[in-house]
Amino acid sequence: MSKRLPEVKQAHQDHAKKLLDLGCRKADVAATLQRKYGLSRPTAYRDVDEADQAREIEDHKIEADPVPQITLEDRDPLMRMTKQLLIDAFEQGNVQDYSRLVREYERLARMGGLSQTF
Repeated sequence: MSKRLPEVKQAHQDHAKKLLDLGCRKADVAATLQRKYGLSRPTAYRDVDEADQAREIEDHKIEADPVPQITLEDRDPLMRMTKQLLIDAFEQGNVQDYSRLVREYERLARMGGLSQTF
């Protein structure tokens, strides 16, 4: 595999920063970078760690792995997004993401959201 240009690496880390700022967990951000940019697992985690360190330098109060609270008004849109991601994972044959998304969808459904049927 060829080495990435510094501009490309920075773009990946900027994307990771944005997702971390939104409250996404590091593992989810790394998986997104892997999927979206075709990065290897170690490269994706390295980019996420470097992005998180840059965020820490910019603001010392930022938490790397906050657990966002899901409110009742967030639940239904999250279920719809999860369902769309389930369809994408199924079409791509991505068993790992599919099984993780099924668990997330079921967890949201137990909160009393949309129907559990796929």
